[in-house]
Amino acid sequence: MSTDPFDGHNDMALLGIVFICTVLAASLAAYGCVTFVRRVIRADRQAGATRPLPHAFRAAASLAGAGALAAYAWGAAHLLAFDDTERGPACSAAEGPVDVTAIDGYSATYFPLRFGCHTTDGTTYSVGVPDYVNPAALTLTIAATVLAAAAAALKARTARTSLAGTAGAR
Repeated sequence: MSTDPFDGHNDMALLGIVFICTVLAASLAAYGCVTFVRRVIRADRQAGATRPLPHAFRAAASLAGAGALAAYAWGAAHLLAFDDTERGPACSAAEGPVDVTAIDGYSATYFPLRFGCHTTDGTTYSVGVPDYVNPAALTLTIAATVLAAAAAALKARTARTSLAGTAGAR
């Protein structure tokens, strides 16, 4: 939350967020696709190859993480394009006919990504970021975390199983 009641997001911070999230999303998407092709599809075709399920989960986790970063970058890009001249009209359009003179301040947050218009009656209207951005980013982040945890658990279980099989062969 900003200390100035009429201040918003820092444009340089938003530009950095858009750039970094876009680069990371592209990198994760590329990693997920390469992992899927190399480790999952090729392992299915080769006899005696390692089990592809942990790799499939890792690829899916990478793609979900890329989606979360892309959604967040999309919302940050909307805020970057949301300039001072659009605040009043956006606030008045947010929840019916709000008197623009009734706005007594703005609030900006990065987590969740939002820009809020505060009115004198204590109501806050979210504007500037599409409604789907924060839920999509959160859902994809949770999915990426669960998939990464599942991949790690399967890899650990596979390692224990192969270690036990090696010890039993002696």
